[in-house]
Amino acid sequence: MAGPLTPQPFDRAADAYIAPGAVLIGDVRTAAESSVFHGSIVRGEAASVELDYRANIQDNCVVEATPGHPVRIGARVSLGHNARVFGATVDEGSLIAIGATVRPGARIGSQSIVAANATVPEDMVVPPRTLVIGHGRLLREVTDAEIERIEHGAADYARLAREYRSGVPSPSARGSG
Repeated sequence: MAGPLTPQPFDRAADAYIAPGAVLIGDVRTAAESSVFHGSIVRGEAASVELDYRANIQDNCVVEATPGHPVRIGARVSLGHNARVFGATVDEGSLIAIGATVRPGARIGSQSIVAANATVPEDMVVPPRTLVIGHGRLLREVTDAEIERIEHGAADYARLAREYRSGVPSPSARGSG
């Protein structure tokens, strides 16, 4: 019988990119063109973790399912450097910016932004197209220009992941996040 620290195989799409130094543990599923970059850890020991199409987990992130709270990172979602998501759902086309934290049971609506260093408290539901700042403060609706930037960032990281899989990426390929 497997114990809680027994490594489990994860379900990885053939074109998903897992960077050297990134760690996936437990029940982790990666969809087409998703990516987990350098120094990030994705933990699916307590529940499952799913990364949908073109979801990108940038450098030094922590994504961890918690008991009773799986993690789902939707299509074209970007987790900026040092972001943390614990037992939460982030719907498609959203951005969890640099250093932001999403706590267990939270749900981030599609095309939303959690600002740099902001925290989404446990069980909070963020409506679609909402900018969150500070400690769960809903500031305003996300603009069309911001949504376009999120989509561009997801495309940039998908391109960067393809380049890493094929060899060393060019310096101009670095996406913004």
